[in-house]
Amino acid sequence: METHPSHRPVITLTSDFGTAEPYVGVMKGVILSRCPQVTLVDLTHGVSPQDVAAGAYLLQTGYGWFAPGTIHLAVVDPGVGADRRAIAAEAGGHRFVAPDNGLLSLILDEAESVRVVQVQAGELFCKPVSSTFHGRDVFAPVAAALARGFELSELGPTIDDWVRLELPSVEQREDGSLSGHVIHIDRFGNLVTDLRGERLPMLAAVEIAGRKIERLGRSYAQAEPGELLAVIGSTGRLEISVNRGSAAARLGAKVGTPVNVLRGMEKSL
Repeated sequence: METHPSHRPVITLTSDFGTAEPYVGVMKGVILSRCPQVTLVDLTHGVSPQDVAAGAYLLQTGYGWFAPGTIHLAVVDPGVGADRRAIAAEAGGHRFVAPDNGLLSLILDEAESVRVVQVQAGELFCKPVSSTFHGRDVFAPVAAALARGFELSELGPTIDDWVRLELPSVEQREDGSLSGHVIHIDRFGNLVTDLRGERLPMLAAVEIAGRKIERLGRSYAQAEPGELLAVIGSTGRLEISVNRGSAAARLGAKVGTPVNVLRGMEKSL
């Protein structure tokens, strides 16, 4: 049943829509027309087009900084108009609305308590439903409904077979070293890896793209301008960086490039 919460609900938006076209603004218009009291926050609209894995990483990185009860609307949807499902989920005290293509899998697979439903509440959708813009016609109306107080049970049946991303895993070797991968490149050219800082051994060096980096700094400024270094970034993951430069350009690295962490010295300078 629809309710009217006394607090001001918050919806974040994540997409690959960019800002050159009115797609994001249109989704906001749909939400505000149905829930005028909502606060809308743009998490990012700079996900690379159709890059579901990048969207999943950025959403996972950002959602936890919002208060429990926040609704997160995420649309990176190369399968729009096909037979992929629309889903809504509860995890870690937050609620999510997204296509069932792996976009939520990093969050759902790590949360202790998860509930996922297949959205079938067609009466909420904008009519007619476009085959190319479910962000407007399906996902935005569902996010607005949650902000108005709808329960997940009112949206559709519970499922447990949501799509999981198939990503390379971190390998720990017998000598204590680790093998991981670049999973994201930010706009500064920093190479973010899937190696979490709390899991790293005592480091001798980081090997990537034929280079060995023997400096693990606490900040970018601990390296000389133009110098490569490894650092535990703000997401808690190992990053390869160049002070005042681009590590991606310097190393010719890309998402998926292997990263090896050799066991040895202390983790920080």
